Amino acid sequence: MDKPRFEGLSARLPPLTFDPQADSAWGEDSEVQAYLNHYSINLTKDYPGVRHGFGRVAAAGFNLATHYWLPDRPRGTLVVVHGYYDHVGLYGHALRFGLDQGYAVLAFDLPGHGLSSGAHASIDSFDQYADALHEVLAASESMLPSPWHCLGQSTGGATVLNYLWRHSSERFDHIALCAPLVLPFGWRTSFWAYWLARPFLKKVRRVFRSSSHDRAFNHFVRYEDGLQYPYLPVKWVTAMRRWDSQFFSFPVLDKPLLVVQGDADRTVDWRYNLTRIRHRLPNTQVHMINGASHHLVNESPPYRMPVFDAIAQWLNDSELNRDESATLS
Repeated sequence: MDKPRFEGLSARLPPLTFDPQADSAWGEDSEVQAYLNHYSINLTKDYPGVRHGFGRVAAAGFNLATHYWLPDRPRGTLVVVHGYYDHVGLYGHALRFGLDQGYAVLAFDLPGHGLSSGAHASIDSFDQYADALHEVLAASESMLPSPWHCLGQSTGGATVLNYLWRHSSERFDHIALCAPLVLPFGWRTSFWAYWLARPFLKKVRRVFRSSSHDRAFNHFVRYEDGLQYPYLPVKWVTAMRRWDSQFFSFPVLDKPLLVVQGDADRTVDWRYNLTRIRHRLPNTQVHMINGASHHLVNESPPYRMPVFDAIAQWLNDSELNRDESATLS
């Protein structure tokens, strides 16, 4: 079966105005509907009254495919930042989680991913991911309500961490990161192969490995998702290695943070990463999911539900504490 690639849709994305009436009209386009249905994120069908804006935002030198879902009376905004090789279309569970919790939801394809511009799955510096997040937030903040919270998966977690130091540690009231990336699993054993190959290769063939216990998700990513890229650019690996050094150089922040991590993760070096994160963010709370793999927001239900339960508890406790502080003051 041919994978739908939606190449024409990327070129046709209109500017996103963050005017719900104007932005939602384009959602009825037949190609847009095909895209939303293929990825099961046609959420206005499941959530009456929610308005969906979809278009492009010029940010950090890229045109970024950006979505928002806006309920009638949202309690705040949840920003969802996806991982490497991913895109918004794969994050239906996370988008539904935000809407079920009563939030407006904002999400975009990172540079080089999904329907956004940029070299496929490549980047010069992880700073560009954080700059893209910063500019998308700036474009949307006049419409989407506070408080703002954030959910980042894997490289999306690295994006959010970079953002905290280079842009603002106060923008998000609460942040939940799922299996955040500092360095990948097996980096120590693969380092010399990377170092020797770097002068001669620009990319290597990607090896598709299961990142979830959900077999349907793994199958979809490998065989039905036309927005996947089948190579690993060496430039991205270089940027990731520099990200580790950069993160180690950041000063300590007292920002509270929730990290949800599976102990069967074979994509990121989670023990190393948690140590790094706790050194820089000592108010980090870690919630381990026994037996869970890497792609926590797309795990099978026995693993995924505890992930979202932990995040919901984190967000609800934060709002309760804020309301109590407001009452006492």
